[in-house]
Amino acid sequence: MCEKHRPPSKFYDATNPMIDKNGLMSVCRDHCNEIYNNYFSIYNNLEIALQLTCQDLDVRFSKEALKQTQSHIEKLLSQGKKAEVVFGYYKSKLSSTGKTNERLDCFRYKDSDFNCITDNTVELYNNPNEINNTIDNLEENDNNFDVTLDIIKYWGRNKESWEYEYLEEEMYKIKTSFECPDYGMEMIMRDICYINLDVEKIRQSGKDNKGDVNKLIETRSKLMNDAKIKPIQSSGAEANDQITFGTLIKKLENERPTDEPLDEWKDPDNFEKWHKIFVGHLADMNDIDNETVREYKELIKPYTVIREDEENGD
Repeated sequence: MCEKHRPPSKFYDATNPMIDKNGLMSVCRDHCNEIYNNYFSIYNNLEIALQLTCQDLDVRFSKEALKQTQSHIEKLLSQGKKAEVVFGYYKSKLSSTGKTNERLDCFRYKDSDFNCITDNTVELYNNPNEINNTIDNLEENDNNFDVTLDIIKYWGRNKESWEYEYLEEEMYKIKTSFECPDYGMEMIMRDICYINLDVEKIRQSGKDNKGDVNKLIETRSKLMNDAKIKPIQSSGAEANDQITFGTLIKKLENERPTDEPLDEWKDPDNFEKWHKIFVGHLADMNDIDNETVREYKELIKPYTVIREDEENGD
């Protein structure tokens, strides 16, 4: 892609030794990340963009590496830093999550753990007009529940408004009762919500000739057992405290963050000012000259007494 010579340090380790015989990928690091950025600009979804990038570059798509990449990005953002080379983070996590004796040619796309993206999912992201038409039709039939684009992307198309509302309410109930630490748990929770919806639809129809409800309940029980959220698996104390207060706060911060405070409430005690004075004074005592020291000197200038001999340069 570069069409020019670049040093080996500008390339990631190869995953297909039959093509990249020198042990380095044919596409440089910058352009690997450019491919990812292009997909992300189209789908606005890290998981889809990473999998499509891996498919283009013949790199294994790993659920564990994806999870660690997401955690790494969240850590960077929490520190006020930018996540600029997402595919690079993923490639590094992929190498660290591989098995000790795993061969180099086991990291190709054909060795991916699973395919979380189906043709329908990509089609859904490629046809925003079709989704908007679906939303318009739902709003005409039922204005009591706001069906958004994200809801349709999450639960899929071809559902009625009450079904989306039912699924959203079920997911809210289960997530406020149990912790959801990773994508695997979320998949189980989502399947449980689908099963609850199917049970509700059968019961509303009044037709359960083949015992479908019992089969669905049995499947749901197995899923709850896999997720260790069956009532029998929890003690009385755990049943009353299955999700910590801190987890609830984190959920609220992620889903319903507070608005920016008014200017008069941002720093009512002038903490930032006194902090700069304290740190700036310590830095100035150690002959450090930086932005904080200069701000400190400006802050204390109204309270500073300068002798006449200092003014005259004596």
